[in-house]
Amino acid sequence: MSSYSVQIIITFIFVLAAVAYASWRAYKALTHKDEPCSGCPLKQSCDKSAKKRPNGL
Repeated sequence: MSSYSVQIIITFIFVLAAVAYASWRAYKALTHKDEPCSGCPLKQSCDKSAKKRPNGL
């Protein structure tokens, strides 16, 4: 296998991983609209959900 082929394979793997991650995040954002902190890694420790948001935000 040439160096160029290895480079193409590694690039393909990174692009595929990025597309999969972006798709997963988009799916989570679109299916959990009712939760304001949905998908946030700090959701458990953050107190934003306990505070009232102006204008329903």
